[in-house]
Amino acid sequence: MKNEKGFARRTVGESQFVAALNKGLSLLLLLLIVSCRGNDSSDFYPDIVTEFANIRTDEAGCLADFTTDDERTYTIANPKDGYNKNAIYRAVCGYVADGQTATLYHATGAHLLRDSTELDLTPDALNVTSVWLSGRYINMQLSPLSQGGTQYWGFRYEGVSGRTTHVSLHHRQNGDPQSYSQTVYASIHVDSLKTVPSGDSIALHFATFQGERVWRFKKP
Repeated sequence: MKNEKGFARRTVGESQFVAALNKGLSLLLLLLIVSCRGNDSSDFYPDIVTEFANIRTDEAGCLADFTTDDERTYTIANPKDGYNKNAIYRAVCGYVADGQTATLYHATGAHLLRDSTELDLTPDALNVTSVWLSGRYINMQLSPLSQGGTQYWGFRYEGVSGRTTHVSLHHRQNGDPQSYSQTVYASIHVDSLKTVPSGDSIALHFATFQGERVWRFKKP
């Protein structure tokens, strides 16, 4: 589900991930503009920290705070309204912290991948920029080829060997012409991999234009 700002959303209190592809999610850059005061030589561009986080909205639909993958929570100093009420959005946030408060300069929506194992389809190829484990999330920066169409995203269980569970990115081109590289962010919450015990390995497989690539992690 998404709102008009383009963030992937799940409501607060949702007990489980929906077993379906995250259809129709478009990644739109939300510009959170902080006004500059004056034009003298004291003005400068701040050192912005960029990382994945979950942004929470309040009962009025305003961006209230965000929590990073290592569980640091910041109150947003420059909240924006117009979002779904009491919701959580997965995003890549650029911010500057000051104690327990942070100024949010930009946030780009990220796909929170869901189990699409029941859809017996061959994944389409793409380029993978980076994959890493952060807290309880496996985060990805992907580079599919696109002409602005809607592509579909999920993950699939591929089997177990010993204490390793094999999972693959389920990417569907959906007829979108392979024209230009597009940056896409995605995450898998390791708690959604319910059949993988803590301490066991996760092998995450990707179909790329250069062939299959695999990243391995231990479930926290």
